[in-house]
Amino acid sequence: MTTKFPLRTKRKMETRLKLVRSARHLFLNKGYDNTTLEEVAEAAGLHVQTLYRHFGTKQDLAKAGDEYWLRLFEEAISKRDASQSTFAFWRNWMSETVDTLLEDAEAFRSHLRMSYSTPTIMGATLAIRGAYEDLLTKHLAKDFGMPFEGVTTPRLVAGMLMSGNHYVRMNFKDHDTDLKAETLQVIDTVTEMFSDLVKAPAKAPKKVSAESTPA
Repeated sequence: MTTKFPLRTKRKMETRLKLVRSARHLFLNKGYDNTTLEEVAEAAGLHVQTLYRHFGTKQDLAKAGDEYWLRLFEEAISKRDASQSTFAFWRNWMSETVDTLLEDAEAFRSHLRMSYSTPTIMGATLAIRGAYEDLLTKHLAKDFGMPFEGVTTPRLVAGMLMSGNHYVRMNFKDHDTDLKAETLQVIDTVTEMFSDLVKAPAKAPKKVSAESTPA
């Protein structure tokens, strides 16, 4: 079912999308440091004051795309089927995500190079990576029946998933590697190591009809 938004909200979303796309194009072609917010606004066909109403800084604009994907992930994993493990959910999510990223593999490589060579963006990238790790930790803790807080097994397993994913992307950034195969290999390896910790979901109690209830 298609979500319907009020006209004002829809226009705001469309404006933000124009700005993010224009910024991405300029950052990749001119470089982050060589691009001004005035140029981004001009490329989007908007006044720079309109840009500032949506994004306070250039860093906010640069990380908007990654934050959008994070919000989608947070919403999706919160609604996952209780019978599906976090490992299985993460594998499906990453498989579909990589398929989307590889629709323009060179643009994604350029994005990675920019993100990891620009200190301002790198800080935001690491913060977003930490947010993914927190979400994975939270849901793995539920799967394992373990605490979420502290240096626990769920935290360490989530860290392995994220570190492995980071390694694969860094390798892809500079080499002609199979991003999808290596991404899934990381997940499958970690899953094989720790899948025995996943507890079966509790079954809902059967409803007892009034007729079968003893007096």
